Amino acid sequence: MSDPVRIVVDTAEQRSGVYRALTEMPEVSLEVARLPVADYLLGGDLAVERKTVDDFAASIADGRLFAQVAALKEAYARPVVLLEGALRAARTQMHPNALRGALSYLVAIEGLAVMPAADAGESALLLAQLARHVQHGLRRPPEPAARRGAAGLGGQQTRLLAALPGVGPALARTLLTHFGSPDAVLAADAAALRAVPGIGTSRAAAIRRILTDPYDRSADPEPPRVPGVGWLVPDPNERRRR
Repeated sequence: MSDPVRIVVDTAEQRSGVYRALTEMPEVSLEVARLPVADYLLGGDLAVERKTVDDFAASIADGRLFAQVAALKEAYARPVVLLEGALRAARTQMHPNALRGALSYLVAIEGLAVMPAADAGESALLLAQLARHVQHGLRRPPEPAARRGAAGLGGQQTRLLAALPGVGPALARTLLTHFGSPDAVLAADAAALRAVPGIGTSRAAAIRRILTDPYDRSADPEPPRVPGVGWLVPDPNERRRR
């Protein structure tokens, strides 16, 4: 049996075939709650709005889709739209170009992930797999200890510096090669950083700013949660109360 996963389901989804399919998966533990935004919460601030193609078309026509997308992005860091069924099978008078245009808008303009599913059964399988990846990762077999130890430290150092503004993995390796250690990189002033190929004046200033500016707690809010529902469920109203 796969590692168990937890999924929070909106009460309205209890009538769907997706919910019924999830209840038949022994590795999935379901928690039903009235969610103000999204249909499924999978952990890691990943939330899924499920739409059949008919509902997708109807929500474009009445404007619901764009309001739902705005609320989804406001409440969750990783919003996903799960589109169930083929667009050509949608029962709507809307031109197919309008449906494709809305999908393109969600991905290219709003930055949402859109996942297709053929039917309710496939939707359930996708939700379970997403939850498994979020909650348990890939579960790859462990590498030999010597190799893991040798490669792991350098990889961690690269990832540490790659988080700096405008750096990324390739430039992080360049910085490590130039300075010799993360500690030396972080201690370098703007002039020393500018001496590294690929680090210009603006990038050096951005790095020094993030390292030296005082911490602003108001600019780093904790992900809100709905009381009593658990670690998976954020409360979008919490932000407005602050």
